[in-house]
Amino acid sequence: MEKDDYLVRKFKDETAAIYSIENTEKQSALNRYVVSTRDTRNMMNFPEIINCDFTTLMRNGLTNAFKSLNHLEKLSVINSRNVNVYHILRGGLNFQLRDVLRKAFGYKWHSSSYISSQRVKEGVEFVISEDAYRKFEVPDNATVYSADIVASGASLDNSLVYLQKYMETNNLKLKNFVFLTIGGSRAEEVLERWDRRFREANPGYEKTIMIYLEGRFALGSTTTPIKNVLPDTDLLRNYKLGALLSPEFEHSQFEKMIIALEGCAIYDGGKKAFEPINHIIDVLEFWEKQDAYAEEEHVSLWDEYNARFPLDMYLAIEGGTINFSYTRFKEQKEKYWKGVPDEEYQRIYNRFNWLWSEDRIKSSMKKGSLKGVCEKKILYLNSLFKASE
Repeated sequence: MEKDDYLVRKFKDETAAIYSIENTEKQSALNRYVVSTRDTRNMMNFPEIINCDFTTLMRNGLTNAFKSLNHLEKLSVINSRNVNVYHILRGGLNFQLRDVLRKAFGYKWHSSSYISSQRVKEGVEFVISEDAYRKFEVPDNATVYSADIVASGASLDNSLVYLQKYMETNNLKLKNFVFLTIGGSRAEEVLERWDRRFREANPGYEKTIMIYLEGRFALGSTTTPIKNVLPDTDLLRNYKLGALLSPEFEHSQFEKMIIALEGCAIYDGGKKAFEPINHIIDVLEFWEKQDAYAEEEHVSLWDEYNARFPLDMYLAIEGGTINFSYTRFKEQKEKYWKGVPDEEYQRIYNRFNWLWSEDRIKSSMKKGSLKGVCEKKILYLNSLFKASE
């Protein structure tokens, strides 16, 4: 993660938690947030949630998230005649922003704009193809909302090029840009550049708001020390690789063993919503690769789990002795989470202990123990196809 970045709790009720991303040394030009809700945690933790069920959870979660964020950013006071929802097709459709803004803020007159976008790799870089469909209807002094799943950031950057061209051609001014993502720090890098451009082109520009769902994830690369990672695509939970997760999302990783072992925090969101069969095939192919890897290399469940979601803040293993330490855990986590009460640290640690007992840890350390987990997951995924016949 970015050096010294940490989360500060700004708001929490029974529906959502809001954290600002802050830094002891570097001030970001963006208003950066991580939001967490039960619905968005579920839709990300369980890749078998697909199609309308997926988008329903997204819509409900985001409605609660924006209502909570409103305590900090006062977005509901913006005249909806000045609001535009910019849909980056097709991934941006997952976020249901048009409906969310109506439900969260009562917006009635907000308009919508669209741009198609498909990234393809050329050499070591991603370029955009299939961006010919563009439909803009942006008001003057606009607050533009947009959302997408961001890995490389290529689609986001390309979409903002065309938004800026439209605004300049039609002599329109931009007042605020609000972007929501399931993604990593590449989204921030893109928006930092565009925030400067927006301010240069729009003297009355106020702010850029960057919102991450559940955390800022690490992006897989060719050098990632984990097997079966798709470079510049997979969003990973590993804090050692740069992930910065909300406490609520971290707690949810301990609901089931399988959650933190998934290949990506979201997989392909477009497929999940609009090609559910192909999405499940993608997830199945990941687990088949994991199964082959586990068999060939006799991989333990413990080693693979810690490669994807390290537990070294929760315990230490020395000379075969497992040392659990809540004090160690809290001291380490307080570097990344500020404003979280003691009882919530304790609740997270208790949940970890519930999932990872000493006996289970010892069992998971056996060579080849990952294979049994893979086989069960593959069996389950195949059962989904049979159930749909």
